[in-house]
Formats: sequence, C-alpha cells, structure tokens
Amino acid sequence: MRERLLRNGMDLARSLGAKLVVIISNEDIQHESEDIPIIVAPKKYAFMIESSIDYILGEGRIDEILGNEIVSKTIQLPLTSEYMSLLSYLEGVKDGRIVGVVLLDALKSILLIDFEKSRIYRVIEECGERVPEDVLKAVFHLALSISNKGREGRRIGTAFVVGDVEEVMRRSYQLIINPFEGQPEDVRDVKNPENWESIRELAQLDGVFIVGADGIIRAGGRYLSVSGKEVRVKKGLGSRHVACAAITRETQAIAITVSESGGTIRIYKDGEELIEIEPWLL
Repeated sequence: MRERLLRNGMDLARSLGAKLVVIISNEDIQHESEDIPIIVAPKKYAFMIESSIDYILGEGRIDEILGNEIVSKTIQLPLTSEYMSLLSYLEGVKDGRIVGVVLLDALKSILLIDFEKSRIYRVIEECGERVPEDVLKAVFHLALSISNKGREGRRIGTAFVVGDVEEVMRRSYQLIINPFEGQPEDVRDVKNPENWESIRELAQLDGVFIVGADGIIRAGGRYLSVSGKEVRVKKGLGSRHVACAAITRETQAIAITVSESGGTIRIYKDGEELIEIEPWLL
C-alpha cells in the first residue's frame, strides 16, 4: 500500500507539473526522484496528526465535533495543506502545485495543493509590498534558527523590525550601546547565513533588531517607543509583541517576533498579526 501510494503520488506530481512532493509518515521513508524534489516532513508532525485522529475516534462522537471544544485540539488536521506550503516555502518553492502523500496508520491519502492559495503565500505577497522577498525569507529563517536552537540550551525571545528604517529609528531608542554601530555592511547583512551565529548571540540582549529593506541591520538592543493603546494581540503575549504590532501600525515596517515561552514565530503588518507559526513542527 505504501509503495503504491508513493508511486501514484509521484505520477500525479509529474502529470501536473508539480514543483515538490511532501511526504508525511511516522516511518522512515527512503524515496528518491531525479525530476521532482521530495521532502519528508519531521516525524513529530506525523505523530501529532495521528494523536489528533486517535483523540477524535476515542471520543466516539464524530457527528458532534462541530462547535465542540475538541475542534481546537484537532485544528491541525485541516491545516496540513498550510503546513506543506510552509515547508515548500522554506525549500524555495514559491509558486505552482505541491503534491502531499500522507502515510499514517490512521490516514492514507494523496493531497494536491496550490501554493498560490495558501496562507503563507498571501503573507509573502502582503509583506512583499514593503520588504523584498529575499530579505523577508532570510529574517524568517533566522527567526526559525533562534526559535529552534535558542542559546546554550535555553529559549530566547527576540524580534526583528524590517523596513521603513528612518521612521522606525525615529520611534525608538537604544537600551544599550548599539552592537552594530561602525560595523561593515557585510557583517550586518541578514541575508548571509554566516552572520547568523553572531546575531543569535546578540538576540539574548533586551530590545529588538532594526533591519533595513536591504537586509542590513541598523541596530540591535533597540527599544520601541510607541503606544500600544488599542493594539490587539493574543492574550498572554508580552510587551515585545505589543510594541512590534504597534510599530507596524505607525510605520510601513514588518515585524517578526520569536516568543521566549514557546518559540512561536509571528509576523505583524499594519498592527495586525498575519500568521503564527510553531517552529517545532518544521
């Protein structure tokens, strides 16, 4: 069954000109293709889906799920296409079709996803009006790195405010001496992964990073001096998230935050949260 589904998924991908195949399985999958890239999702995502399915079946009241609090515990199931789209974006696929092959004990299926209809695509399009896509992607990768790796075994909370630098600098001030002051541009460029280690180290400092639309960091340890009045963020989020949402309301900047408590990444624009991502699933 597994091999047949894999073959059918690859055949479908070829016939439709898909850009990528994503496999979700709780088993070790070794499948290669010379013509279409293949990603095998982390097993923890597969286990999460199976746990959700087991919970639903264990309740024995499937016809009563709608409107029930159980929906909040199984919301990951209909978001599998969004998860695949996010994996695809991280692999450099930004358009076209994606084929997903789900190989679980409780669920076996082949999914066809149009990347242009995904939520991550809409976020990229919205932010692309303000910040070049290569800069946005680099900062997002850096945020993922900080979220997953932390520093010396502990989680780190931080934020990046990207674009509209002059206005952002005008509405902020230094908490500490700017560690990027006087540094050459090549060591301040977030687009260069070789600089990420030093940025992760500085992410332990209070304040946020200010990044230009060109990807050059203008400042670190910066305090956003903006009013959070009438800014709505989810309950439990701290002042960093409120300030980042507020700065995007007052300027044309984009903000990307990393939560210290759970590592969740959020993107803000015009004072609103565009997307929330749980990096541990990637």
